[in-house]
Amino acid sequence: MLAAGGGPSPLWYATRATGVVALVLLTITVALGVAGTARFTSPRWPRVITAGLHRNIALLVVAFVAVHVLTTVLDSFTSISIVSAVIPFSSSYRTLWLGLGTIAFDLLLALAVTSLLRDRLPYRAWRGVHWLAYASWPIALWHGLGTGTDSKLSWLLALDAACVLVVAAATWWRLLLARPGPGRAAAMAATIAVPLATVIFAVAGPLQAGWARRAGTPVALLGESAGAAPGTRSAASVFTGRVTVAHARPGGGEIMTVTAQTTGQPGTDLTIVLRGRPDGTGIDLSSGTVRIGAPGAASYAGPVTLLRGEQLTAALRSPAGQAEKAEMTLVVSGSRASGQLVVQPEGSA
Repeated sequence: MLAAGGGPSPLWYATRATGVVALVLLTITVALGVAGTARFTSPRWPRVITAGLHRNIALLVVAFVAVHVLTTVLDSFTSISIVSAVIPFSSSYRTLWLGLGTIAFDLLLALAVTSLLRDRLPYRAWRGVHWLAYASWPIALWHGLGTGTDSKLSWLLALDAACVLVVAAATWWRLLLARPGPGRAAAMAATIAVPLATVIFAVAGPLQAGWARRAGTPVALLGESAGAAPGTRSAASVFTGRVTVAHARPGGGEIMTVTAQTTGQPGTDLTIVLRGRPDGTGIDLSSGTVRIGAPGAASYAGPVTLLRGEQLTAALRSPAGQAEKAEMTLVVSGSRASGQLVVQPEGSA
């Protein structure tokens, strides 16, 4: 029987949720800041509202990013230290992409501190830091694409695209109001080049199989040793995905298919097929299979040997014929599935 319960660490969810929310809020902050530089105003929307929203949402961004950093440090999955959270490129985990996130955090932190000390700072110094903080938006976007384990999810890609379109549209609107000149032409070219470069990077990088290795994930997290399946490791590897349910035939029960990706190596798929009768809280298993591997590639596959509550065990065979044991926590909520997976040689402790 498959039931709800267990699943990935709450810190795992908190880190990703706060990161996504922070990017959305940062996008709104940038758009409002651009509107403010154009001195946009109307009888129904005076400038004071734009300025107030810009300031308050910016504070929310700092708060969400702070929680994002805190949960990242507390989560034991990657063992990121507080030093790595504030000093760019000092972590062994995806050094470049995590370092970009650190830079974005430092820029926002500098913005918060200088805003609190605005009355004591020269105006030019405060304004310089304020303008520099705008760079945190593209840096944060690339950080999310390069480091995030959910980068391939369609809804998240759509959200990233929406953020890019909002900032690009706001920037173009502001530039169209500016006086013609070399500066305006260069800025317009940049608003085309940056989104285009982001799309090229996403397609050639995070959306490709094997990105985890190229991004700088430590070998210990890739599960390359001891014949472990791609995208897994001796400690639990998180996965998320979708659930589809089909009826085998009248009176023949249901077929539940879980299509997911592990965090160990984006592009390595996890497919779970469970056959049985629904019992009101899940599925009473009659048979099932588990497959780990990208479509068309050599994979680990075998039958499900145990399904008890949210705990599932499968006996797999590696492409070389080695016996492997897959143990996982599988949590199904509506059309979404998540959990943790361990694959190790059969008979190991």
